[in-house]
Amino acid sequence: MNSRSPRFLAVLRDRFAKRKQRDRQSGVALLMTITTLTLMITLVANFTYDTSIQMAQTANARDELRAHYMARSAVNLSRLLIKIQSRFVEPVMAQAKSLLSGSLGAGMGISLRVTDYAGPIMSFFGGSKESSAMFGSLLGIDTTEAKGLGVANGSMDAEITAEDGKIDINCGSGVSVPGNIGHRTLFREITSLLYSPRYNTLFEQQNSSGQFVDRSEIARAVIDWADDDEQKFDPSGSGSGSEDYRYDARKDRYYAHNGSYDTVEEVAMVYGVSTALLEAFLPYLTVYANTDSKRQCRVNLQMIKGPCTPLLVGLIRAAAMPDPLQPPKDPRVLDDRTIYPLASILCERGSVTGFDDINTIVAVLNNPAQSISREDPRYEMMQSLQGINLTRQDLEQVAYVGAPRVYRIEATGEAGKVKKKITAILDTQRPLFNPLSQNVAAEQAAGVFQYWREE
Repeated sequence: MNSRSPRFLAVLRDRFAKRKQRDRQSGVALLMTITTLTLMITLVANFTYDTSIQMAQTANARDELRAHYMARSAVNLSRLLIKIQSRFVEPVMAQAKSLLSGSLGAGMGISLRVTDYAGPIMSFFGGSKESSAMFGSLLGIDTTEAKGLGVANGSMDAEITAEDGKIDINCGSGVSVPGNIGHRTLFREITSLLYSPRYNTLFEQQNSSGQFVDRSEIARAVIDWADDDEQKFDPSGSGSGSEDYRYDARKDRYYAHNGSYDTVEEVAMVYGVSTALLEAFLPYLTVYANTDSKRQCRVNLQMIKGPCTPLLVGLIRAAAMPDPLQPPKDPRVLDDRTIYPLASILCERGSVTGFDDINTIVAVLNNPAQSISREDPRYEMMQSLQGINLTRQDLEQVAYVGAPRVYRIEATGEAGKVKKKITAILDTQRPLFNPLSQNVAAEQAAGVFQYWREE
C-alpha cells in the first residue's frame, strides 16, 4: 500500500487516535493509583503515629506509677531506718559512750547513725541486682540466691536529715509577753546568726521598698510575722508600739500571718528579708523542730551537719550574749578571726563523730590548743589562738545535745525516664491527730508526718 494513498493515511490516523485514547486512559489510571497510594500511606502513617503516641503515653503512665511507688517505698524504708536508729542503735551507742568516756579526747564523741547510710541501703533493696550484690559483699552476705532484693525496672534513693539541728522560726509564734522565753531565744539566735561583719553588704543595700534594714529589725520582724498579737516585739520588754511593716502598702498587697509559719520559705515575705539574705541563711532555718516545750527553742548541736560553721558561730555568739543589744562578756566572741576557726573544727568533728555532751564543745572553745592533733596543718595556728570564755550553762541557753526527734526525708523513685520525689517531715514523738490509719498504734510508733509533698 502506497504510503501516500488516502487509505493508508486513514488507517494511520485511526491508529494514532486509538493510541491517544489509550494514553489518556493510562494517565488517568496512573493518577488514580498514585492518589490511592498517597491516601493509604497517609492513613498508615497516621495510624502508626497514633499507635506510637499511645504506646509512649502508656509507658509513661506505667513508669510514673512505678516511680511513685518506688519513692513511697523509699519513704517507708526511711521510717524503718529511723525506728532502728532510735530503738536499737542509740541505746548501744549510749553504752559505748559510757564505756569509752575516759579514753575520748576533748571535743570528741562516738556516733553511729544508720540514717546517714540511707542511700546504699536503698540500693540494696531497690537498686539493680549488681548494687544489691555489691552492698551484700560489704556486709559479708551472699545475695545471689536471695529473693526480693533489687528491682528490675527502676531504682529508689533517699536522704535522711534531722530538722533538730536548725533554728526553728516558729518559736516566734504565740503571744509576745515579756516572759516569753521562745521569743527571746529566737531573737538572740537570729541576731547572732546575722552578726558577722562578712554579711555587712547584705545590710548596706536598700530593700525593695527603698529602705535600709538592720539585723535586729529583721529578727523582730521574723517574730512579729508569727506572733498572735499586733504589738511589735521588744527584746527589752519595755514595749515598742504596734506592728506597722506596711505589707499592705506594697504592689502585691498582703498581711502578716500572725500565726505559725507553714513552710520555711514563708520567711521570704517578712519585712527586710531579701533574696540574698534568704540564700545565705535559709539552710539553717526550719519550722518543724519546735514541737517539744522542753527544748525551749534550742538547737540540737548533735544534729548539725555539712557546712554548719555559720550556724555554730551564731549559736556561740548567742550563748555569749544573753542580751543581744549589749556587748558580750568576752569581746573575742565577736572576732571572726577567733570564732570561725574554732567553729570550723567543731563542725568538722561533729559531722564525723558527733557530740556526746555539751562539755566537749565547751572544752574546745575554752582551750583550742588541746583540741587538735600535731599532725593537723592547723596545729600551729590553734596553739596561738586564745579561747573563748563560755560555760556549759551559757551554751545550754540556746543549744543542747541529744537524740533527734524530727527528720526530713527526701525520697526519689525512678523508672524509665520518669523521676518522682517525695519530701516528708517525720516527727517520731508527736501524737497522731485525726487518724485515718486502720492501725493507729502502729502509725504512731512509726512516726507522724508533719509535711508531705510529691513532685
